Amino acid sequence: MLPYSPEILFAIYAQFNQAVWPAQLIFNALLLGLIFLIAKRSGSATAARIVNGFLALAWAWTGIGFHLAHFAPFNFAAPYYGALFLVQAALFAVAALKASPRYRLARGLPGVIGVGLLGYGLFGYPLVDAALGQTWQSLRYFPMAPGATLLVSLGGLLLATGRVTYLLFAVPVLWSLIAGVLAWWLGLVQDAVLPVAGLMCLALFAWRRDR
Repeated sequence: MLPYSPEILFAIYAQFNQAVWPAQLIFNALLLGLIFLIAKRSGSATAARIVNGFLALAWAWTGIGFHLAHFAPFNFAAPYYGALFLVQAALFAVAALKASPRYRLARGLPGVIGVGLLGYGLFGYPLVDAALGQTWQSLRYFPMAPGATLLVSLGGLLLATGRVTYLLFAVPVLWSLIAGVLAWWLGLVQDAVLPVAGLMCLALFAWRRDR
């Protein structure tokens, strides 16, 4: 059994959201701007550095702000989760320095699903919580919530081109499985999408590499 309930979990999100407001709006506006940048500067080194740097910031924000600062008092495993997110932030930071991978809005199944995950992580994920009765203060916005950060990152990685390694998928896929187990324990049926998205994106990436 987990040492917290769904009600406590969403109360933690509400506390975090209120503490950092209006960071949610800033991050969302930046993400929309980056999608526009990818469309305009498809495959450019500058866009790659900015996108990878932004994803590094998002994972660090979630790891420190949510897991370490707000979740740790309620879950003994939160510091380990935070460390995992900081590892992924470091990987994206290295990718930013190397300007690799690069990003483009491409046709085909991976590109379509990538854009879909970006949109769902940004808008759909919190709206599903709202439809299930959560108030706007407790919604799981990107990158306040690990699940939203995961979905946006997976969507971005499906738009990645060039030297994309399995290493960038390791932590997101691992977290998607951890989140699936936590969702099962808590009865959060809406989070069943997380392990499905993680494994699906890994399979699509492997399929694209083989081609």
